[in-house]
Amino acid sequence: MTNLKKKLTNLPDSPGVYRFYDEKKNIIYVGKSLSIRKRVSTYFQTRILGPKTRLMVSKIANLDFIKVFSEFEALLLEAKLIKVNQPFFNTVAKDDKSPLYIKITQDKVPLITVTRREKPRRGVFLKGPFPSAKTTREVLKIIRKIFPYCHHKNPRKPCLYVHLGLCPYPYQSQQSLVLYLDNVKKIKKLLMGKSQILIRDLTREMARLSSIQKYEQAQEVKEQIRKIEAIVTSYHSPSEFLEHPGLVDDLSISRLNELKEILNLKKKLGRIECYDISNIGGNLATGSMAVFTSGQPDKDQYRKFRIKFTHTPDDYQMIGEILTRRFHNDWPVPDLVIIDGGRGQLNTALTVINKLKLKVVPIAIAKRFEYIFHPDKPSPISLPKDNPARQLVAQIRDEAHRFALSYHRLLRSKAMLTEKI
Repeated sequence: MTNLKKKLTNLPDSPGVYRFYDEKKNIIYVGKSLSIRKRVSTYFQTRILGPKTRLMVSKIANLDFIKVFSEFEALLLEAKLIKVNQPFFNTVAKDDKSPLYIKITQDKVPLITVTRREKPRRGVFLKGPFPSAKTTREVLKIIRKIFPYCHHKNPRKPCLYVHLGLCPYPYQSQQSLVLYLDNVKKIKKLLMGKSQILIRDLTREMARLSSIQKYEQAQEVKEQIRKIEAIVTSYHSPSEFLEHPGLVDDLSISRLNELKEILNLKKKLGRIECYDISNIGGNLATGSMAVFTSGQPDKDQYRKFRIKFTHTPDDYQMIGEILTRRFHNDWPVPDLVIIDGGRGQLNTALTVINKLKLKVVPIAIAKRFEYIFHPDKPSPISLPKDNPARQLVAQIRDEAHRFALSYHRLLRSKAMLTEKI
């Protein structure tokens, strides 16, 4: 029990899969989470547990975990481990024997559902088979967050997903149907593995919306692109993690070493901070600071900023503001600062750093081609997509963007609620 308590205190706050063992070293449960530490700790907190969960916890003698890079990798690895080990307490996945498919019907309003033993028919889109119902539904859950879809036949009564913003309710008008059919096409491309074609099309759509000043819609498309890239970039199969459980740590070290060499840095990259701005027309603008320690997210160190002194959509001034405010705090000094943007944003960061006489190296990463800008290099650094350094910088930037956007949405929701009251 002492060994178990020690392991509980050393769990990582990162995505992955965890396994519970009994005294005979049998795996009795496999689970996944975006934060292994937070999820596992809930089993051992003093709260009311269901009979099945209470019984399971009483039998836990040991545990281990495998870190992964994304939610998508975690759910597939969990399904693989459940299928191979058949843990006693994973009854839902264990009892699921039949292969499942994701089905898109050929109706006027195509419905997206899960089906078993489906025979291929002309006009009906099928993707699968998937190893379990749980895996299939988790895949759909991830897709639904990117492209809301419809699964119900009742045109008169909106379902719960409509109210949650996860179903576009294509029955309400011809315009909503047209938009929905476009979403269905994108979902098919994603399920068929045509992610690069989809990203290319979405990038063009984002540029078109920006050119006609539909910035909010362009921002939504940009977020779709980021979510798709989070699924398909640097994907590792369950077999890779099973063969090499320390894959995340080893790849993190490799990425850090590669980045250090490319940037020609002398000291170790222990703490990396990345900054991003989220705003629409300058309203309720927010900034974020994502922190990676030893090449992995350190979410306890993340910070968010409400832009106070700039009320117009000026990224440069906003970056300058949050950096100035950040470096007037006694937080640990970073070894590297990353800015979401190009040469202009980098120059703004450099101005603040020089003014405060800080010994901190700043770089910037531009979204369109993932160019990295360095203050000592006149031309941007262009790296291939599979380069470990580029993947690390992009991952940190995406975390900062996600964190800034979530705070921005929270402020917008509160503002809308206040207006209604």
